[in-house]
Amino acid sequence: MFGYVKPYVPELKIKEYECFRAVYCGLCRAMGKVSGQMSRLTLSYDFVFFVMMRMALTGEKPEFEEFRCPVHFTKKRQYMRLSEGSAYSAVLSSVLAKGKNSDDLNDEKGTKRLKALLLSPFFTHFLAKSKKNRKYEYREEFGTETSKLLDELGKLENEGCQSLDETAEAFGNLLAYILSFGLEDETAAIAREIGMATGRFVYVCDAADDLADDVKKNRYNPIYAGWGDIALEDGRISHVAAESIKISLPIDLEKLGEAVEKLNGDHVFVPIIKNIVYLGMPSSLERVIEGGKKKEEKSYR
Repeated sequence: MFGYVKPYVPELKIKEYECFRAVYCGLCRAMGKVSGQMSRLTLSYDFVFFVMMRMALTGEKPEFEEFRCPVHFTKKRQYMRLSEGSAYSAVLSSVLAKGKNSDDLNDEKGTKRLKALLLSPFFTHFLAKSKKNRKYEYREEFGTETSKLLDELGKLENEGCQSLDETAEAFGNLLAYILSFGLEDETAAIAREIGMATGRFVYVCDAADDLADDVKKNRYNPIYAGWGDIALEDGRISHVAAESIKISLPIDLEKLGEAVEKLNGDHVFVPIIKNIVYLGMPSSLERVIEGGKKKEEKSYR
């Protein structure tokens, strides 16, 4: 997906780094089992964060095992065995991947639209296979509600909404729903807070990261829709727009931190989650604001 929700590796302890990498590998394997081998190509840091957050919320404990990865076969590595959290995240990845592909079909032109058209059957297959998995029961209301929330966001974008706050809120509502789905009472409330703040953060970061490219290719971008030419300066996000984001996004990160502090601190994933929230996400924001190039995701396998 996006890749802005990832740990700040220099501040991770060795055991925490190995744990994060094991979850990364475990989710990759879970996606292969739940939604098909090709779906593993859509793996991202954001879903690894989602696995850890979901398991920390539910109290589910991870189980680790050694395996030899076909891609990195020189030595055995640790991976997290299939869990309720990783199976659910695999289902989620297929739902959102299908939604993103549908957006590309509507928004893109030329070769990118052709690519989306050619890939569409694969995403449809990922979702269909996810519905049949036995580890996590796919519920129709989940698919119906996520489609509704994606449509609401798509409507705002198609109408050229000039409010970055409104579009970010719509994406936040989506993540709030999917993170809290199936949870109850205070746990569900915490999940919604985390999902909302994370969704808003990711959406704004992505808009800032894509700003110059979107304007060049005449695609919708909420920052440009609201600020116009003032949003750009020498082919990158302007100082004025950057300062506005610097003020607004830390508020979401503060809310996210407050919600994360409500998690059970004894869970093995909580120190890694805090590293991501307090160090990793601010680092992603700084890179985006400074106009750095998008970095390809480095495999932790």
